Amino acid sequence: MERDLILGMDIGGTKLAVVLSDLKGNILRKVREPTEAEKGPDHVISKLIRMSRRLMEEAGVTADRIVGVGVSCGGPLDTKTGIVYSPPNLPGWDAVPLKSIVESELGLPAIVENDANAGALAEWMFGAGRGYSYVVYMTMGTGIGGGIVIDGKIYHGANDTAGEVGHQILLPDGPPCGCGKRGCLEALCSGPAIARRAREAVKSNPDTLILELAGGRIEEVKSEHVVEAAKKGDKLALKLIEETGWYMGWGIANMVNILNPEVVIIGTIAVAAGDLLLEPIRRTVRRMAMERAASAVKILPAQLGEYVGDLAAVSLVISNLDRLREAER
Repeated sequence: MERDLILGMDIGGTKLAVVLSDLKGNILRKVREPTEAEKGPDHVISKLIRMSRRLMEEAGVTADRIVGVGVSCGGPLDTKTGIVYSPPNLPGWDAVPLKSIVESELGLPAIVENDANAGALAEWMFGAGRGYSYVVYMTMGTGIGGGIVIDGKIYHGANDTAGEVGHQILLPDGPPCGCGKRGCLEALCSGPAIARRAREAVKSNPDTLILELAGGRIEEVKSEHVVEAAKKGDKLALKLIEETGWYMGWGIANMVNILNPEVVIIGTIAVAAGDLLLEPIRRTVRRMAMERAASAVKILPAQLGEYVGDLAAVSLVISNLDRLREAER
């Protein structure tokens, strides 16, 4: 029987998803459960295996139809060994041999990849990156992660740490970042960073829709309130979005100069804010990047939305189909 299906696992700090797809990335079936990350890696991985077996059973599928398992997980991790090293959102995952456990339990080859890299591959394969050879992908949510895809392959660097676009330092004396440094792009433009800047601004500008949307409580202000208020024309919110676009554009201009991509794809907050944020980013890139490199790049919102995790896991197997089939022979 020909192996014509893919199993995909998306491991997040709050949710787990397991999907079954065909070889073109069409999702046929999906199960989701809370991660319960606080219970540790053994619990989470056991749950993933149970979810996988249940999914296969419900679909009436046996392992001999599955070509491989794609696993998208927060890093840092080693893509060759599949060992995961202490992701911030997965407490207790200290050198967890995720690849070997999944392979042993399911009897299938597994490919383990950093979730931002896998997301970049998915956007290249199925989303805003289709048709481009040189792609930079950036998440813009709780943190700012990223991935680089060159000619359909993830660029990993010397030890799997390439693509950390959020940890370029723009302001050496700037706000502290979760990585331990100061003034990183992530510390200026992530969702929590935008919320922090908004809370500071609201203290001296209380007559703003941002505060109204937060129920009148400064401590409840979130980046979503800033985006919503900006869409309604609130002056303070528009100023905060413009400032965020300036910092993001600065960071992207650095990458444009170094990598000369055809497209930079930005997810999450950039999708929600649309051109309110994308236009100041584009203006800043045109101003700050080398003219020739800037003329070659498009800056686009991500397209996959809530499906990015599912397709990230699946895309890992699709991009390695030839290798997996060769190994089976």
